This record gives sequence, C-alpha cells and structure tokens, in this order.
Amino acid sequence: MSPKRLIDTNLIVRHLVQDQAAHGRIARNRFEASDRGGVTIILLPVVLAECVFVLESFYKFKRARIAAALGLLISSPGVQTDQAPIYLDALGRYRDSTLHFVDCVLAAAASAAKVPVATFDRGFRRFADVSIDNS
Repeated sequence: MSPKRLIDTNLIVRHLVQDQAAHGRIARNRFEASDRGGVTIILLPVVLAECVFVLESFYKFKRARIAAALGLLISSPGVQTDQAPIYLDALGRYRDSTLHFVDCVLAAAASAAKVPVATFDRGFRRFADVSIDNS
C-alpha cells in the first residue's frame, strides 16, 4: 500500500501553471509518483473548489481548460476523491455554463441523488435533470 498525502491547492496550481520552476518541478514529481503508484494523493472537494476559483480568478484560465485539467487530475489512478463521479459531472456543468462551480456541484449531486435543490437561483433551471424547490 502506498503512502497517502492530502494535497493543497498551491501544489495543484503550481503543477498546472508551472509559473515557479522549483515548485513546478516538485509538484510534477509528486503527481508522477502518484501515477506510478508510489504515493496516493487525496484531493478534498474544498481544495478542488479552491483550485477552480484560483485558476479562474487569478490565472484567468478558461472554463474548458480548468474542467479538462482538473477532470484529468480527478481521473488519475493515484488520486482519491470522495464522490469523484459527482465532481467530474460538476466540472462538465461548469465548463458548459456560467454558473459558479459550487452551484455545479449542487446540480451534479442533486441529479445523482434525484433530490431537488432548494434555491432561489434561476440558473439551476438550465439543467433538465435537476429539479428545483423554491417553495
């Protein structure tokens, strides 16, 4: 069994952005080690949400680029994420909409569980597979 490590947003961002050579190299090595089975990276949902925020707001990445990069990360064999299918679905919804990532997570979770979302946000109406409870 490989050792496990919780991963912080800054390591993921350094890996994706490669804007600091030393940190980028360390981050790349960590992800390559996880791909080889040398370490298991645990990605918490809150860290995933922070990555989306940082990449979109600070680095001005396009939604499609964010969704592709983080989707690849979640799908990596050495990365563990609770409810990975929901987060992959959320990234797809985020890519294809203008909703905030957290709203996309809610939509994906609601769809998977067949549970309505209690909200006043009309943006959820764009998802045919999500029912709204605004009573």
